[in-house]
Amino acid sequence: MPPSPDEQRPPLYLIGVPGRVGGASTKLFHLIRLLQRDYQITLVAPDIAVLKDKEVRRCLEPYRIPCTLLKDLPKQLDGVALAICDKDFFVSGRAREIKARGLKVVWSNEMMWPFKGEAEAVKEGLIDRVLFVSEFQAKVFEEMYRGVPSFLTGNYVDPDDYCWRERTHPTFTLGRLSRVDPAKYPLNFPVFYEELGLLDVRYRIMAWSPEVQKQYRWHQFGPEWELLPANKEPGLKFLYSLDLFVYPLGHRVKESWGRAVVEAMLTGAVPLVPAGHQFERLLVHGESGFICEAYRQWKETVRELYENYLYRQQISRQGAAYAREQLCNAEEHRKLWIEALSF
Repeated sequence: MPPSPDEQRPPLYLIGVPGRVGGASTKLFHLIRLLQRDYQITLVAPDIAVLKDKEVRRCLEPYRIPCTLLKDLPKQLDGVALAICDKDFFVSGRAREIKARGLKVVWSNEMMWPFKGEAEAVKEGLIDRVLFVSEFQAKVFEEMYRGVPSFLTGNYVDPDDYCWRERTHPTFTLGRLSRVDPAKYPLNFPVFYEELGLLDVRYRIMAWSPEVQKQYRWHQFGPEWELLPANKEPGLKFLYSLDLFVYPLGHRVKESWGRAVVEAMLTGAVPLVPAGHQFERLLVHGESGFICEAYRQWKETVRELYENYLYRQQISRQGAAYAREQLCNAEEHRKLWIEALSF
């Protein structure tokens, strides 16, 4: 008797919480879509609350993917466990227990710094393979992961979740979306926007917090500013509200990849990003977005896009097409991930 389709697919245990909010959660959700035909996927939840979470169930049910706790899995397992950006993965003991059950442990940090217990886990030999989203990130971890097999995966963003839309806002709107972190914002952030010199404009920012507000207590924000806490509205709705995604970064931050930038491109919000990170690998300057160095370049580019709707529309469409075809090609990412998870 030939093996069933399930028996033919190798087992893959995903560690984390998939969802439609947050970079790591969205990445897990999109990977489930991408890989569910190639692997027998089981979601291993960090706690019992995740088993009852309606959003998690909505992500899993179309693909009939089971969700369980680690303690309820067999003591001996075959296959691969993939953990992405789980800040408690090492300190909770989950990594050690998963390894003890016979699984290969594949770890992807996503950030530019190690999580608690990560360095110790490397020394202990708990990580069989480490994944990086960019060469830029891999360089930061080069010494820590010396001797550990690594693989460069980038990030897969399902482009069908971020379709292009023409902008017809009554007021020209620029803004940004990021992780809640004061370091993400340059010290002159509000002045950076206001000195662009636009007269009729809205500034929409999502991922504001009391800590971020405290950093700019010296500034009086006028009525043109809309400062939203993280996840105040769905990310897609927020990106559709922007004409330009203007993304200056604080001097303490280096972006490992730039998921929000790619999402902005897909929706049609034209990205303007700083030089000195790795955005050169995500967009083509002057064709699908803009990489700016001196402030004068930010100002001149924003002014041209503000005054020339046809030019803005052209870059918007080109950016969305580039992101969909070059950055978010499902088949290319599928092959890449299968290789990354093969032992």
